[in-house]
Amino acid sequence: MQQPVSPVRHQTICVQAPARLHLGFLDLNGGLGRHFGSIGLAVDSHFTRLSLSQATECLQSDIPVSDSTHNKITKLINQFYLSLGKHIPSELRQSFVNIHSLIPEHAGLGSGTQLALVIGRLLSTYHQLEIPTSNIAQALDRGKRSGIGISTFDAGGFVVDAGLGAESLTPVRLFQQAFPSQWRLVMLMDKTHQGIHGQTEVQAFQNLPQFPARHSERICHLTLMQLLPALIEQNIDLFGTAVSEIQSLIGQHFAPAQGGQYTSQAIASLLEYAKSLGFTGMAQSSWGPTACIFTDSQSQADRLMGDLQQIINADIALGNIELLSAAGVNAGASITIDSETIHFDNTVRN
Repeated sequence: MQQPVSPVRHQTICVQAPARLHLGFLDLNGGLGRHFGSIGLAVDSHFTRLSLSQATECLQSDIPVSDSTHNKITKLINQFYLSLGKHIPSELRQSFVNIHSLIPEHAGLGSGTQLALVIGRLLSTYHQLEIPTSNIAQALDRGKRSGIGISTFDAGGFVVDAGLGAESLTPVRLFQQAFPSQWRLVMLMDKTHQGIHGQTEVQAFQNLPQFPARHSERICHLTLMQLLPALIEQNIDLFGTAVSEIQSLIGQHFAPAQGGQYTSQAIASLLEYAKSLGFTGMAQSSWGPTACIFTDSQSQADRLMGDLQQIINADIALGNIELLSAAGVNAGASITIDSETIHFDNTVRN
């Protein structure tokens, strides 16, 4: 059946998607025929939010936007019309969007995937096309290793995917669960560093040695028998212990490419201090430099942030570290059409 392509007259559409944290890979060895597999969750620290209407005739932005970001957005729009929207007449195509907020680039927060999915969902909604998120991801070259950003775009929450098999087009989702509403993450962001990305990332994966099968086995064991049960039972201590051990195994492997267990040595020193205070759940998201510490409540997060800020204030070398408190997001991307807001998919529930 031919799908509609014409936008609804006088309609303004806005799509917003949360950042995501990537907490580790399940299997970098690939001995069973599946590669990567990922653990992660949606967080409310940052959002990518774009809008458009028939009145949008040029790139408009509420925030400063670099030329490279402008070019990336233009490329994604063109890619949409070359793939998913190739049947749309040229006179109906949209060339620009309005930018309201963007997830920071190369910080480990999934900025590239969320930007692509927001643009894909924005344009498909504009043209009244019903396209699954996985199809948008495939058409816009996302999900080649991790499916966390795709799954959190759909429904938020805490996600585990099985990575890519020989026939996979995007990573297969295994588990999606609401993140405990009372838990908080203290996020540490280093404004002087960026995580490995682009061709450097591709080369890093090619040059690193084979991941030991016993480490993949250990990570899968920790995930299935400690991390996920602790999440469901809301046991922050067991959850944190599992996260930290998974991170240690992954960090050791990537250390030659990123200069150590963590990309930012300033953040590494603050995580070590948090460990001395008794915190167990610490992680770097993807290639970093963003890291996080899991806490059981807003009050505990506030106290920890106060302790860390004192250390930052006392050491000039830590002056570029920003601390944020974040909660999990248990709903998918939101779509606002002429002031009426819906979530793309169902909220994840316990």
